[in-house]
This record gives sequence, C-alpha cells and structure tokens, in this order.
Amino acid sequence: MVSPIRWRQGKDGLPTADRGDLASPDCLGVRVAQAGWEVQLVVELEATGWAHFHFLSENGGVHERWRARSLDTWSTLLDEAVSRASRIRLTHAQLLARTCTTGWLDWIHGELWLLPTCLVRVRSGLMDSVANSLGSSLTAPNPGHLIGYDPAAVLAAHRTNKVIPFDAVARAHLHGGLTTSGLTVSMVDGTRHKLLWLSSEPARRLLTDRLLPVLGARLIQ
Repeated sequence: MVSPIRWRQGKDGLPTADRGDLASPDCLGVRVAQAGWEVQLVVELEATGWAHFHFLSENGGVHERWRARSLDTWSTLLDEAVSRASRIRLTHAQLLARTCTTGWLDWIHGELWLLPTCLVRVRSGLMDSVANSLGSSLTAPNPGHLIGYDPAAVLAAHRTNKVIPFDAVARAHLHGGLTTSGLTVSMVDGTRHKLLWLSSEPARRLLTDRLLPVLGARLIQ
C-alpha cells in the first residue's frame, strides 16, 4: 500500500499534520506498507533536497537522512529504501568496538555490534581508522539502541563485513592481549571468522558476558 502525505514541519522537526490539503507543504512524502513486512516506510522529501527515511514498527523506528541532489538520485534512494523495507527487522543492538578488523592484514577499522542472535561487523573507512588510532575508539560500554537490521545489505556492502549467527557457531575462542584482543569463530559449515580490536575497548568483557551463557562449552577463553 502506498499513500501520499503532505505536511508542515513543526519547530521540533516533526510533522504538524499527518495528511491534508496544505497549500504549501514544507515536505512531500510517501508512506509504504506491505503485508508481511516487519516495518512501515515513511519517506519525506524536503524542498531543500534532503530526503528522510523512517523505518517504523510498533516498537519504535530508525531514521536515515540522505541528500537527493537530482530526481534520478531521489528515485534511486526511494527504490533502495522500499527494497530494504521488505527485508529490514528492527532490533536492539549494542556497539562493542569501533576498531574491529578481520585480521592482521586488514588495516581498515569497522564497528562490531552485538545483536540478540548474532554478531555483526560493519567496515568503516580510512578516516575512521585514523581517528580511532588517535583516540576515538570506544572506551566505555555503549548503551544499546534500536537499529534497522538487514543482513543481506550488510554482507553485500563489503567483503569484510560479517554476520555471525550464534546458533551456527561450532566453536569460538575469545582471547585478550595487552594491546589487541580478538575472537576466532568456527562455524558449523566449516567457515572461519577472525575479529580483532584494541584491548582498550570493552568488547571482550561484553562478549564474555553474552557468549558464555549462549555458547556454553563451545566458547573457549
């Protein structure tokens, strides 16, 4: 189901009316819903060219903001958002580390996220890696928050991204050192994953607390 929305924005940035015949709306929008989807998609396009994508469910929502510099860009962003909405699941996640790499030869940092049923590693970039080396790494536990989880998009974004489901883990080895800690995982299908991060980040302690009751004897420390 696709329905048009026209509204004015209030001082807090939220719409002052869900829909109606406003003479000069600040935003034009579209609401997209489909049977079987876990989220509803609301898209706003501002006159300034900024596009807002809201993935909403009964438990909350996540917001993304992109610049639509042309009609072609807007069309592409909208198509991608609709495609993602069919796959996205809103779930709570906790950031464990910002300096996560996939081995000693991987110099580009990524974020390591703890989800209820899996670990997710998402590659960042060169500038983030430089910033982390200068002291921008995670030094204290990060409170969890709601994210739009799309495992297919995570894996497609870069070859070093990881999705590690706990129920598919055959064995995991969690280790720590003075400067670097890590997790080596062997999956039931024979796949192996290696994750490393700075020991100053709280990932090892948080993973121990989470993985020990989930993996039991499959976790080696």
